[in-house]
Amino acid sequence: MNFRMRSSETGAESKALVDGRRIEATLVLLILGVEGTFVHPGQWNQNAKLAATVAFVEPGTPYTGTFRIDGLKDGARLSTGDWAESRGAFYSNKAPGVSLLGIVPYFLLYYVERSAGRDPTTLELTQINAFALNLWISVFWNVVAALALLRRLPRLGVHSSEGAAVVALVYSFATLVLPFGCSAWGHSTAAAFITLGTLDVAEGSPTRCLLGGLWLGMAALTEYLAAVSLMTAAIFVLSGSDRSERLWKFAVGSAPPVVILLMYQEFLFGSYFTPAASLSNQPFLQPGKIAGLFGVPNPESLLRLLFGPGRGVFWQMPILFMSVFGVVSWYRRRAFLAFAVANIALYALSISAMDAYQGGVTTSMRYMIVALPFFCILLPDLRAFAYRRTFLLLFAVSAANMFVLAATSTMYASEFPLSQFAYPDFWRGRVAFNPLLARIGVRGAVPAFAIAAIGAFALGSLLRTVLMSRRRSPEGVRS
Repeated sequence: MNFRMRSSETGAESKALVDGRRIEATLVLLILGVEGTFVHPGQWNQNAKLAATVAFVEPGTPYTGTFRIDGLKDGARLSTGDWAESRGAFYSNKAPGVSLLGIVPYFLLYYVERSAGRDPTTLELTQINAFALNLWISVFWNVVAALALLRRLPRLGVHSSEGAAVVALVYSFATLVLPFGCSAWGHSTAAAFITLGTLDVAEGSPTRCLLGGLWLGMAALTEYLAAVSLMTAAIFVLSGSDRSERLWKFAVGSAPPVVILLMYQEFLFGSYFTPAASLSNQPFLQPGKIAGLFGVPNPESLLRLLFGPGRGVFWQMPILFMSVFGVVSWYRRRAFLAFAVANIALYALSISAMDAYQGGVTTSMRYMIVALPFFCILLPDLRAFAYRRTFLLLFAVSAANMFVLAATSTMYASEFPLSQFAYPDFWRGRVAFNPLLARIGVRGAVPAFAIAAIGAFALGSLLRTVLMSRRRSPEGVRS
């Protein structure tokens, strides 16, 4: 009898392991399938970051080995108005993380293409290389963050493995991480680093605090606003036992990216504490505001940021409403709950203090992407959630919204970009396929709808596998 029970348990555990591997593989393939298929042509934001990479790598120019974009900002390859001027030279007005991440892969791409007799400075190869770089800068890190949520969220004691899988699906396919991962914005990359850092500091060991500091420092290096998570995490680390050791490890881990950021600003802008954004083109700056950007939080902007029709966070991603129901699950870990809620609140208040809180000429409240890991971690465990159908309905609406933005564009100049542009453009087949697919003639509505159908089927099957797996779990055998 005992032998049969042990054999049954082993078989159930093996089945659960196989299901887990299948879920991970499907998750990775879906992310690669969407963010690798669609790519949005570079605009000022992305071009400014990639221009710094290109200027640093390409030999034989006055700007080789520097981050000066003087020779690129007004050209056809990487035209941009998102520049910072310092001592007569022009640089990207963004945090340098994306530009730094691109140096090694672009170095390899450049010299491989040169050895093959191609010219990487042509417009065609520049566009292909921008797509290839984004597979590393955005897509790779989105995959890493999704797998981290899937594997490590259950260790925090609130989500089951099935619940963590649903959180990973929401993060990857039902938030702005998906469409803004289709080009080198840097927002989703910073969000991935925040996800990794948050999971590390939440686990709480000194070693994890060291890693958490590193990841959150990388987030601040990639996006200035992400410094909010770095600072709040330092306070959170003080809430546990062994706080001195944990804080020391956290500081040591965060030191390398923070020092890189400070040295970058010192060498380029003449001061450790002068961010690139504060030296932007003058029309983008407001006198009397911090760094020319931040005033005091604006209640009207805050409401539009979160609830505004057309572009608001909850309008485009209604699944995030469910985070409110998940808050009660964290009552035994009140310090972490306070950390997560504080991040959401501080990001929202900080962004509302900007005149351009809406993110400029984009479809969505893109500055809030760095807060999405906290919304997702606070989601309820779907395994035990009473309103599962509502959850799944809101997930489906959010995922559809994010997919059409990923397939079309994140740059529609409209207060209602989904209804006025994204859905109609998708229906008409005006889809942003990557340059390699475009070269072989992939375009139009037929492949777009085929990819949508395949993605919806795969995502639905994945959800079904996750929701059914609890019925076959080893715990069910033991009971």
